[in-house]
Amino acid sequence: MILTQYYPPEHGAPQNRLHDLSRRWLKSGVDVTVLTAMPNYPRGEIFAEYRGKFFASEEIDGVKVLRSWIFASKNKKTIIQLLCYFSFVFSSLIIGLLKLRKSDVLICESPPLFLGFTALMIKYLKRMKLVMNVSDLWPESAVQLGLIGPGLALSGLEWFERLLYRKSSLVSCQTEGIVKGVLDKYPSARTLLFPNGVDLEMFMPEEKDLDLKKSLAFPEDCFIVGYGGNHGRSQALSQLLAAADRLRDEKIFFAIVGDGPEKEMLQEKARQMTLKNLVFYPSQDRQNMSKMQALWDIAIVPLKDIELFDGARPSKMFELMAGEIPFIFCGRGEGADLAKTSGSAAVVPPEKPEMLAQKVLELSKMSKEERKAMGAKGHIFVKEGFNREKLADIFLQELRKSCVN
Repeated sequence: MILTQYYPPEHGAPQNRLHDLSRRWLKSGVDVTVLTAMPNYPRGEIFAEYRGKFFASEEIDGVKVLRSWIFASKNKKTIIQLLCYFSFVFSSLIIGLLKLRKSDVLICESPPLFLGFTALMIKYLKRMKLVMNVSDLWPESAVQLGLIGPGLALSGLEWFERLLYRKSSLVSCQTEGIVKGVLDKYPSARTLLFPNGVDLEMFMPEEKDLDLKKSLAFPEDCFIVGYGGNHGRSQALSQLLAAADRLRDEKIFFAIVGDGPEKEMLQEKARQMTLKNLVFYPSQDRQNMSKMQALWDIAIVPLKDIELFDGARPSKMFELMAGEIPFIFCGRGEGADLAKTSGSAAVVPPEKPEMLAQKVLELSKMSKEERKAMGAKGHIFVKEGFNREKLADIFLQELRKSCVN
């Protein structure tokens, strides 16, 4: 059983990763059930076909998906976000106890860390082995993003974090930095590095779709720089606007694709800056995203300038490599090291728009053949080390070793 607040038809890294994992395990003969929220991410609105429901059941690619109610809101104030989190904590507990059959293993996606309460209750009442799948260290990331400060609340969350690691048969982690963070908090934890990867059947090199390019109104004579993903605090997309501002006199066009809590603010900022060389586009499903990426000359993978993200490996970088799209990584640490090693990317420090603009200009002056060679190196890199089919098999073997036998 997989317990997660985020799942398709939503778009995002945990949604794509967990759905890919569940459908691959299903093909391997594993009985997989997902307990998740009514889809609402990233806009904070329940998708139309799920509105007004406390419980729903469906199948997605053969995987049984149970859904429970969540209080969704566009308001990003901390108290409102806590209401969102805890509404799903308690609704998922009710549905989990009433609707779930006993399973061998319960995998709980964190963040949000609070969902661990539901996981613990189901673990004990249904007698399952618990696995915490940690894609972001909480509450550490909340502190560094300025969402919570020192005090009783932080101390309580840190205690709860250690409790979850102690009660888990296995803690799977998306990066080496997260593995270290888990072991710093609870040295006896049994950990598994389960990195972001890519579905090489979904993301692959594609020919440019000129009809799509025309429908998107991409300029014909410009160098196209793309970003696709969440518009939130972690990405600090203002650095892309500032870079576009510095390049407004060049034949360089920025295509910003996706949605998120900061999109309206960013759009207003772009209007105030009168950026004619930057356009925002709505979120795309995974199939369309692969086609849209093929229209970009290069892409950008940006991160906020905080120490926590030195251990980040954004999933979008692997998708770009699979599609043979050269990119600029704005960050440090693990992600930057992987980008450099792949040979398919240039690296600049995070939130340094002057350096980002200069690197975009440099890549725009490279020949198409040079950029194509960069992209080809990226595809080889992910095929060898970040193929989701192989990663799913490794995870399943570790579950059988740690939790079932």
